[in-house]
Amino acid sequence: MKFIVIDGIDGSGKDTQAKFIYEKYIGDFSNFQKDKIVNLRSHPELDNSFGKISHNALLKKGKLNKIIAGIFYVLDVIRSLVLYYPKSNVLIFSRYLLGVIYLPKPLVKPIYVFLSFILPTSHYMFFLDIYPKEAMKRILKRNSHESSNLQAFENEKSLEKCRKKALLITKNWKKINACKSQDEIREKIEGILCINYNWLLK
Repeated sequence: MKFIVIDGIDGSGKDTQAKFIYEKYIGDFSNFQKDKIVNLRSHPELDNSFGKISHNALLKKGKLNKIIAGIFYVLDVIRSLVLYYPKSNVLIFSRYLLGVIYLPKPLVKPIYVFLSFILPTSHYMFFLDIYPKEAMKRILKRNSHESSNLQAFENEKSLEKCRKKALLITKNWKKINACKSQDEIREKIEGILCINYNWLLK
């Protein structure tokens, strides 16, 4: 079983890269072993109440909403682990333990350490590191320059705070420069993953 995590602040391209990897595995499995199961989860997911509550809280301002978003985000992640971890040959998470960066700073490291202890981790945990200014350019482009579509933390100041908190807890992660093009990022991730599916045939 291969557990792959793609994480980073908003605008880093984690969903895009997670989908690239998912499609790559799906394509290779269809050529080699069709009975292999690949799952992709992007948190917070909107197919359950935990994810919906977390997503809605992220659209609002205030510390209380950040705490609510963080708590229900973790519940959404745990739900995905319970449902998909045991039955997947490859499980890809876009957003995982870095959801804690939306909590107040004093809580980030201790809660991250606790969650890392009780939840599965992997050799394939990627932190897509991007400067907030570049992240905001991508976010605005993605939202067609409609600021009303932005979540509460999607501004340069908040993204800088999130990045600083993320850098504190990702020292053992595979760090990727996400300011580069999507193709360059994908090639870097695939190189680390050593996407060579001979291991599937063993």
